Amino acid sequence: MSSAPAPGPAPACLTLWDEEDFQGRRCRLLSDCANVCERGALRRVRSVKVENGAWVAFEYPDFQGQQFILEKGDYPCWSAWSGSSSHHSNQLLSFRPVLCANHGDSRVTLFEGENFQGCKFELSDDYPSLPSMGWTTKDVGSLKVSSG
Repeated sequence: MSSAPAPGPAPACLTLWDEEDFQGRRCRLLSDCANVCERGALRRVRSVKVENGAWVAFEYPDFQGQQFILEKGDYPCWSAWSGSSSHHSNQLLSFRPVLCANHGDSRVTLFEGENFQGCKFELSDDYPSLPSMGWTTKDVGSLKVSSG
């Protein structure tokens, strides 16, 4: 009997509406969109529902202007994404999903001294206690990220 591979994370998905409270015309995005107006679906964005993933929403086309991080959830009007920010924007015109690294391939090397000198210790997983893994000093002078 073979087992199915573990499912990966759901693909990034967000739905935009041209009116507040998820009314009016809508447009679904699964990848970068430099200008929702050029897609022909919407003239403006007044409400957003992030179905999967996290997204960076930009005030202007071509990923310009104020940036807003949108996590999974509903944003029925501009104040929901603008929040208590000192910069209030009632428009979002470009969007990009936040991509995460595959941490299974991560590799970091700790060095006792600055400039990658002294004893070193390579990490490729979570280590809640460095001393229990053999790191004998309380200091980390430098570190080098090899991947991830």
